Parts: sequence; C-alpha cells; structure tokens
Amino acid sequence: MNQPNSTAPVATRQAAETTTAARRRTRRRPGGLPSAAYKIISVLSVVICLGVWQLLASTGVIDQTLSSSPSDVWHALMTEISNGTLGDAILASAKLLGFGLLVSILIGVIGGIAIGWWRVLYAIFDPWIAMAYSTPLVATLPLIIVWFGVGFSSQVVIVVVVSVFPLLISVMTGTRQVDDNLLRMAKSFRASQFAVLRSLVLPSLVPYMVTGIRLTFGAGLIGVVLGEYFEGSGGIGGLVLNAGQELNSALVFVGIVVLAGVALTFTGLIRLVEKRISAWREP
Repeated sequence: MNQPNSTAPVATRQAAETTTAARRRTRRRPGGLPSAAYKIISVLSVVICLGVWQLLASTGVIDQTLSSSPSDVWHALMTEISNGTLGDAILASAKLLGFGLLVSILIGVIGGIAIGWWRVLYAIFDPWIAMAYSTPLVATLPLIIVWFGVGFSSQVVIVVVVSVFPLLISVMTGTRQVDDNLLRMAKSFRASQFAVLRSLVLPSLVPYMVTGIRLTFGAGLIGVVLGEYFEGSGGIGGLVLNAGQELNSALVFVGIVVLAGVALTFTGLIRLVEKRISAWREP
C-alpha cells in the first residue's frame, strides 16, 4: 500500500510562493514594458533635459544670468560645499524640518484617531479643519509672526500649519473606514474601546499613516522654505532668498536641487515602506 507523500503539501506551497514572487517581480501592465525600462526612461528624460538646457545656455539662446546652466549650477554647488555655507544651511533647515514634522506627526496621528473615532469630536473639529485647510497660508503669515514673533518658534508653526493637514485628514479617513463587521464582532466580545483601538484600528491605519507622512514630508519642505524665506533667516530658504536678491541664479538652482534631492530620497524610502506594508494585499 502506497504511503501518502507528506512533503507534497510543503512542496506545493513553496512552488506557489515562488510563482507569486516571480509574478510580482515581473508584473507589468497589459502591453507595457518591464519596470526597469521605465526607470531607464526616467533617467534618460532627466539627462536629455539637462543636455538641452546646457546646449541652449552655451549657444546663448537663453540668458545665463536669468536661467544659469547645469555647469554653472554644479560649480556653485561645489563652491558652497567647499566653503561650508551649504552644510550650515542644510543643518539649519533640517533642524526646522525635524521639529515641524515631529509636531505635525504627533498632532496628525493622535488628533486624527481621536477625531475620526469619536463622533462628537468629529462634529466639533471637522468644519474648523476644512476651513483651516482651505485658508491660504499667506493670509495667516502676519498673524503667525505677530503671535509667535520672528524666529525659530514662528518658523516651526509655519511648517506645522503647512504639513499637518495631509496626515491628519488621512488618519481621520482611515479611522472612519474601519470594517463595521469587525467592530461589531469586537463589541460582541465586550472589548473595551482601548482594546479595539489598539488591536483593530491601529493596524488598519498603518497604510494611511505611511501615505500621510509621505505627503506631510513634502508639505513640510515647502513650509521650511516659506518660513526661512519670509523671515530672512538661514537655511536653504534664506540661501535661495539671498541668491535671488543678488541675481545669482546658479545658487538659486543649488537650493532647488538640494530640496529636490532630499524630497526624492525620502519619498523613495517611504514608497519602499508602503510596498512592504501593502504586500499582504497582493495575490
């Protein structure tokens, strides 16, 4: 009598996992190219644009005083690195961004969960959040400076005002979209609200938090530049302001390149985290 093969289920499961992993690596849209090809296209688009820009600047088609050129921007970047000015500006902006994002994340996560979970709080704060989010920052800048003075404190407030709403609204939305069947099941087992929040709501909010933090970081960079630009302090915003007043377009582009590089790096890291978190939803 033949004995059942006990390793068959294990082998079948391993083969299925291998097939799924391979399908994820090679997944493409119908009629599309492999993902590596799109990355190459992205890199080529940047290289071609820089080459055209340099060509137009070298031939005098565009005024280098107003638009500079990639070679001038690179020279200005190396000069600012060698004399230490760029490093000091990056440290000042990083300090401001760090404090502003910390406050924004605390308010966005804690406030978003509380407002999204308790209907009374939602009824109280939802209209105020809608009004504050739709109010242009330029209209509130004079009040922020008057209330908090000219300095680091008012700059942190500007960063928070600009960056907190994407995360706050994302967490609020995620909290209100928790599966009602799971909530009723938890209530049927007489689970406390704290237990439901800890074991059911918080795990389901992770994708919303990650997406909200990615948006908050981008908005925070804008807030840093605005705060430093309008108050004329150090940092990347102050560097760009001084360079613009001196018609030093190459240095202006240095500040833009630094901000773009930081944003791209952080966004790439956040997207990797998003893929890790959302992998369980893929077939």
